[in-house]
Amino acid sequence: MINEKIKTARADMNMSQAALARAVGVNQSTIASWEKGRTEPDTIMVGRLAQVLKVTTDNLLGIQSEQLVLPEGVADLAKKIADLSPGDRAVVEKVVAALGADDKSKVVPG
Repeated sequence: MINEKIKTARADMNMSQAALARAVGVNQSTIASWEKGRTEPDTIMVGRLAQVLKVTTDNLLGIQSEQLVLPEGVADLAKKIADLSPGDRAVVEKVVAALGADDKSKVVPG
């Protein structure tokens, strides 16, 4: 399966086997061998391929991970929180912890 993923990703980038080989530091024959399924890249090469081909390692390995779907507005809120000063972010973290506490009477403000 990884052989097909490499070949497809390379074709999507309009990249030759030789160009991909240069980019990841192997011979063109190694790329051909991977794409034909004769051999497979090691873990380091999977990482390099992913970087060069602009795909995830999960994609190359055929792993379908669940994607986190955030409720509407949460991504915007997260961006706003990320832009806060470290001190203000700490306050937000305390508020969130307080809201999530089982016994809210034990949460000390400030």
